[in-house]
This record gives sequence, C-alpha cells and structure tokens, in this order.
Amino acid sequence: MPGRGRAKFRVFPLPMRLLSVLLTLAAIALVAGVVPPVVVRAATTAEIGTDALNLRDAPGTWGDVLAVMGWGESVEVLSGPTEDGWYEVSFGGETGWAFGDYLAFDGVGGSSFDRWIDVNRSSQEVTLYEGDVAVASYWGSLGWDQSDDGYYATATGTYYVYGKWSDLSWTDYGQAFITDWVAFDPERNNGFHSWSLDGDGNVIAGGDGPTGGCVALEPWAAEAVYDFAEVGMRVEVHW
Repeated sequence: MPGRGRAKFRVFPLPMRLLSVLLTLAAIALVAGVVPPVVVRAATTAEIGTDALNLRDAPGTWGDVLAVMGWGESVEVLSGPTEDGWYEVSFGGETGWAFGDYLAFDGVGGSSFDRWIDVNRSSQEVTLYEGDVAVASYWGSLGWDQSDDGYYATATGTYYVYGKWSDLSWTDYGQAFITDWVAFDPERNNGFHSWSLDGDGNVIAGGDGPTGGCVALEPWAAEAVYDFAEVGMRVEVHW
C-alpha cells in the first residue's frame, strides 16, 4: 500500500547554535531543581500485620471494601505510600489500597497490636481489646436462646464486622428503634446496637431485656463500641 510505514511529518535537525542554547537552559533547570518528580517505589511484597485488613478501591476509609486480608497473607505492593500512608497493592486477583500501618515490610512494620471485640456470654460483658490489653468493658443484653448456635442465640464463634450504621433506625424484628448498629453475624443477622428506643431516642420500658441474638448495650456504650469497631474487625463470642 503506498505510503505504508512512512512518517506523517518531517524532522528537521536543529542548528548547532540553537541546540547549544537549549542544552545550556536544561543544565540550568537541573541545577535549579526544576526536574520531573521522582516516583519512589515501595517494597515488592509485604505481609498483613493485623488480624483483618480491608482492601479498598480508593486510598481512604471512604473506599468500598474489595476483600478482607488476613494476618500473614502476602500482597504485591505496586506503589505508595500516599501522603496519609496508603499503599496500592495486589491481592487475590484484586488491585486496591491498604493502610500502611497494618503492612509489614521484610518483617518490620504493621500494627503493634490487634484491635478486636470480646463477648463473654457467661458474664455478659463486651470488652474492647488492643492486643492483650482491655481498654473498655460494658454490660450487654444477649440472646434469650442459651444454646451455642441457635438462630436466636448470641452464637459462639469467631466473626468479623461487615457493616455499620449509626443513625436512629426502626427494626421490624424488635418493633422499636435502635442506634449504632455494628453487624458481625450475617447468618443470624446479629450485631451490636443500643437498647430498644422510641422515636425520640429514649430507652423504652423493657428495652434492656434479652434479645433475639444481638448484643444490646446502653446507648452511650453502644456508641463507644460503634466508634471502636471497623469493618473487618474480629469479634470473639464465647462462654
């Protein structure tokens, strides 16, 4: 075909004097620090340094969760960190963003403690932990079903927070309002929340009684648990 493989424009050589001027200007710019930004590449791989770390589709907690990564699992680090400490990583076929405080590079780094929530069915205590240190503890109403794994029980086991909603909301099951919903057991629709409330946010008569499996707390305590909890956080329920 005529013209195939030919350039669509002509290149004219620069006169030697003009070329010399341009090279001099480039050298001055380099000395003055007018140079392209240097991209600092992160380490090739890192390990998850906490019990559960969210892989998000954006470098911030507003990003949607693509996956939950577990302790010791490896990720490929593609770039980062951002100014506020996020790394772009590849994990399980997904590319997203992870917070650097919970990544360990060559065995160094990551979170210095694992934050989690303990629910003791014997004492009905809800305890917030940072590693092995209890930072707060609250009494909670639990499920009336005393079996280990009944539908209306606060079933024993290991769970992970998968949803949060703080606003005053109606629940058809309890026929009441609640606040500070923190979901952790999707099979039974169980989670942490406030005692049963009226439409103005006041505790109703019997609102602190046994539940259908959820963990109900005094409103100020439910708010504290809500503020502590993060999606992906571990919840341990036991006798």
